Amino acid sequence: MNKSKIYKSSVQSKLSINLYSSSIEAGFPSPADDHLDISLDLNKYLIKHPASTFYIYVKGDSMIEEGIYSGDIMVVDKSLNPKSNDIIIAVINGDFTVKKLYKKK
Repeated sequence: MNKSKIYKSSVQSKLSINLYSSSIEAGFPSPADDHLDISLDLNKYLIKHPASTFYIYVKGDSMIEEGIYSGDIMVVDKSLNPKSNDIIIAVINGDFTVKKLYKKK
């Protein structure tokens, strides 16, 4: 994967989006819920360790069964210790790849 597609995270600026105050129904939406109440800063929820977090674009279809599609943007925290069944970024022969980790004894 081309390293130019890796982007360092920054929590210096807020990434606010509008958030509905009510939960979502799986049926027909209520017209009473057409107003927004608060803003949500995604950095606060997605980035726990800013110094070790980066963004990377996914290229390829090998992780579709895990819900990861080509063109998706992944938020990667390299300070975390991976455990079995975690989705990880690995370096194989100098190239980045995303895979599901399976640890055996």
